[in-house]
Amino acid sequence: MSGINFFSWIRDGVRQSVMLGVSDAIEQLGTPANTEELHPSVVGFLNADRSAATQPKAIGGIAGNDKSRKRLGRSLQEIEAQSQ
Repeated sequence: MSGINFFSWIRDGVRQSVMLGVSDAIEQLGTPANTEELHPSVVGFLNADRSAATQPKAIGGIAGNDKSRKRLGRSLQEIEAQSQ
């Protein structure tokens, strides 16, 4: 395997597979009609996506305060307290 990087070979294979998949999907589904209005399900999806983007996302559980989850490592305050 002189001159060929294994990871670039993998990337090229994945890129080619994705492009062929997209090409097959377009061939099967066809191109959209030239209308200005969107399908109602697409409009609903886009509206839901916009409302989810305006709400802050919780980190570490649904409500953000899940105490049953085991912490890995120490917090910055614990490290600073130990060094002092």
